[in-house]
Amino acid sequence: MGVHNNAHVPKESFPTFLWYAIEFFIVLGAALGISMISMSYFQKIGFTQEMTDWLFWGIIGAVFLCYYMIIRTFILKRPILSKI
Repeated sequence: MGVHNNAHVPKESFPTFLWYAIEFFIVLGAALGISMISMSYFQKIGFTQEMTDWLFWGIIGAVFLCYYMIIRTFILKRPILSKI
């Protein structure tokens, strides 16, 4: 009697885009946390509300650039969005 391989085991447990979305929101949460912690320091120095808004989003942008362009590309050796 022959044996049939009827079980389907997917190559990945989640679709690839879902892993990218999870990674994006983890980086976003880390960037927001770093930026929120830094804002109290800039307000103590005496920056205006408008200037701290620019600094808040600038720090978030810097974290994203650092992670996706430097850490993910060179240290983790994972290309950005090449398998989607």
